[in-house]
Amino acid sequence: MESSKYDVIIGLEIHIQTKTESKMFCSCSTKYFHKEPNTQVCPVCLGLPGALPVPNKRAIELCILLGLATNCDIENEIHFDRKHYFYPDLPKGYQISQYKRAICSDGYIEIRDEDGKKYKIEIERIHQEEDVAKSTHHTEINSGLEYSLIDYNKSGMPLIELVTKPNIRSAYQAKELATKIRQIARYLGISDADMEKGQMRCEPNISVQEKGKWEYKDGKILPIGNYMLNPKVEIKNIGSISAVEKSITYEVERLIKEIEEGKEIKQQTRGWDANKSITVFQRSKETADDYRYMPEPDIPVIEVTEKDIERISKEIIELPDEKRDRYINDYELSEYDANVLTSDRDISIYYEAVLSLVSKDIDTKKAAKACANWLTGAVFSIANDNNLDITEENIQKEDLAKLILEFEEKILTRSKAEELLRESIEKKIDLGDLITKAKTEARNTTGNLSSIVEEVIKENSKAVEDFKSGKQASLGFLVGQVMQKSKGTADPNSARSILMEKLNG
Repeated sequence: MESSKYDVIIGLEIHIQTKTESKMFCSCSTKYFHKEPNTQVCPVCLGLPGALPVPNKRAIELCILLGLATNCDIENEIHFDRKHYFYPDLPKGYQISQYKRAICSDGYIEIRDEDGKKYKIEIERIHQEEDVAKSTHHTEINSGLEYSLIDYNKSGMPLIELVTKPNIRSAYQAKELATKIRQIARYLGISDADMEKGQMRCEPNISVQEKGKWEYKDGKILPIGNYMLNPKVEIKNIGSISAVEKSITYEVERLIKEIEEGKEIKQQTRGWDANKSITVFQRSKETADDYRYMPEPDIPVIEVTEKDIERISKEIIELPDEKRDRYINDYELSEYDANVLTSDRDISIYYEAVLSLVSKDIDTKKAAKACANWLTGAVFSIANDNNLDITEENIQKEDLAKLILEFEEKILTRSKAEELLRESIEKKIDLGDLITKAKTEARNTTGNLSSIVEEVIKENSKAVEDFKSGKQASLGFLVGQVMQKSKGTADPNSARSILMEKLNG
């Protein structure tokens, strides 16, 4: 099997639940997670006869906001359609969605490919629709009877669907795109995009074509000459970013193997089994005709004016890529630090808040690097150990800024500063109080450092003899003993100087 003979062609669909107070077409609450089943429902989202939908203005604004952030054209008229299919979790027998005239279209977003180069992924459309209910499947313990239950709390949730053109060329690129879209949604407050809660789902469409026998033109994959394009396969409802890459990688290998073995590739829908790390057949792939789209008769055309677009565009803030570039160019941070600090909006806000305090006392670039080092190092490590987020509630920005400054001014050693930070987080002790106490101890230690060094020399005669016989490593051991006796408050450079003076005297 030779993968080098084939090109991988991927289009990605991303579904995102928008962050609104009420559902897409009714006033039911969107706070359904962990609620009792079927308690956040009404006649509209249950699809009862006679119930009429009323579009959620804020949900539509958030859809337009995502379109603006991804360089899309915005329609001046919004048309809703009915997408018909029959499934237990679809109460009306159809989903209110959009077909030919999406709110947003012809956009693009840039990612970094496997080689770190910029790669532009084209966006076909971003449209608004409603989510379906949730089915759970069970087996009765005694009888072995299988049955399903449906929770309609999720039914009618506002949902944005983003569809790319088929110009994604690897599983890695698809993963990077999903990551970038999730970042943008979170930065702009469009959605929390928590995939564990089902707030974002991905569905890649994958095909494998022979190299040199197809072309990409006007957003479509076209055959060259008499070549017959291989059908595409869709993987449904992927619930994690890592699974996007894993599922595509598996499916590409499966498709190439089928082709090499001379088997017919059939257009189909498959699911991702995360436990077995394989895709499994679900059903033959539907076409647009199967859904019998028709205009939604109960929702009139909604006009979108230039003033509406201008008002919504004011919600666009500095996005991750822009912020990342600014950190690298203005603060001279490494790409790694810049990527980590911009991966989450709350982290970048916290970083900049701490930086604004530290830079009052030291040079901005020096402060930026110092704050980045502490956040991406000790702060993240200790917070992760304790299963905590980096927030004002867990670590006050003023206290962290003070800790960084004391370290930069060599009042606290790194090990002592990290010790104080860990003690503050794990024992929930005020970090400012711990720093004040440590500074007092450090001042006392400075006055007694000479006597501490003498004690260490007396108590470690073997190490002293080794040093005098030329074993320089023994000096490091003796410095460590001084630090231990001073409970980490001594300045290691001062300790080393005094040791050298006394040992060579």
